[in-house]
Amino acid sequence: MTTMISEVYSAFKTAGVPEQEAKQAAETLSAENLTTSNTIAENRRELSAEITASRQELAGQVGEVRQEVKEVKQEVGELRQEVKGVKQEVGELRQEVNEVRQEVAEVKLEFTERIDKIDLKFSGQIAEVRQELLSKIAEVKQELSGKIAEIRHEMTVEMGKIKRGMGIMQWMLGLVLFAVALPILREIIVI
Repeated sequence: MTTMISEVYSAFKTAGVPEQEAKQAAETLSAENLTTSNTIAENRRELSAEITASRQELAGQVGEVRQEVKEVKQEVGELRQEVKGVKQEVGELRQEVNEVRQEVAEVKLEFTERIDKIDLKFSGQIAEVRQELLSKIAEVKQELSGKIAEIRHEMTVEMGKIKRGMGIMQWMLGLVLFAVALPILREIIVI
């Protein structure tokens, strides 16, 4: 008998239990102890396997999240590129507007010079010509104002779309991170 069985056997004998019953009780206790130890070892192996599987699953989920984050970053980069393109177009449109303004200023100067010359020659017709030129200048200004307003409106609409797109991407990224973090937090809380 092992030391433990001997100690239990001796304790039963001291308590007045017959020899055969004391021996049998000590061996039963030893077998129970061995079964309990084996069960604990098996439970440890199973728990270790489950932890390993959970870690692998978590690593896979983290990899997926990283991929999704990478894709979101790429989309944000593309949106930034589009914004850069829109800004460039806006710059070009401003350049065109400045050129048109310059042309209007040149035409206005030219017309003013002509009017002055005509004024000397044809003082009677000056008022009519001046009125006609001012009317044309007003039409050109009005037309330019309309075009500038349209350009500003288009710019505002495009910038609004870009801002909304970026806001949605940030919102989606937050949801993805929350969805990934929630199971991890649950695992941590359970452990």
